[in-house]
Amino acid sequence: MKTFPSILHAKESIGTYIYAFDKLDGSNLRFQWDRKLSKKSNFTHGFGKFGTRRTMIYKNDKNWGKAIDIFMEKYSEGLDKIFREDKDLRNAKKITVFCEYYGPNSFAGWHSEDDKKNDKMELTLIDVDVFQKGIMSPRDFIKKFNHLGIPRVIYQGMYNQQLIDDVRNNIYGLTEGVVIKGTILTKKKGVENTFMEKVKTKEWLDKVREIHGVGKLLEEVNGDKSLLI
Repeated sequence: MKTFPSILHAKESIGTYIYAFDKLDGSNLRFQWDRKLSKKSNFTHGFGKFGTRRTMIYKNDKNWGKAIDIFMEKYSEGLDKIFREDKDLRNAKKITVFCEYYGPNSFAGWHSEDDKKNDKMELTLIDVDVFQKGIMSPRDFIKKFNHLGIPRVIYQGMYNQQLIDDVRNNIYGLTEGVVIKGTILTKKKGVENTFMEKVKTKEWLDKVREIHGVGKLLEEVNGDKSLLI
């Protein structure tokens, strides 16, 4: 099953047109839709494989099983309908969707037992990867899936230093930061690749330093100490 790509802190895409999505502070989970399975079962709506970023998970998993239940109830039927009927997707054999799993007290991949026991955990669709085509462009992602529930878009326009400064100073009321998404043309005519970068708030990074230390903090900024200023 397709895995979610690592997102780096970078400024290489400054000057390009981008969308900045609210970066939810949780765990990345993946759910695979298969067209053959969709035709066979109305119960699964085509979804038969589930995983964390690195491992497969199942409905009886004590840590992640509830996330599968939330996904199936919130997204499976609506996504199945789009994948079967949308003109850009109806020929895809497989599609992997990525979601963020989080609660009101989640932080840096940690989740409160109280949130899990009291059904306070949430799941939000963050990306869609089409088999042999890759991550969907942010423009199409918003157009096709916004009505199902996706992270809010806090900025749309040219990527610039002012946006980076505003996110770091958290003028948007963010929990963690933003994911910057845009597209670049490939050598193949008419084909675009989606790129992603991230910017964290200073407030969130300071909390990482306080709780987990400098080592974890440097991991969060890919070892670039200039991002800690």
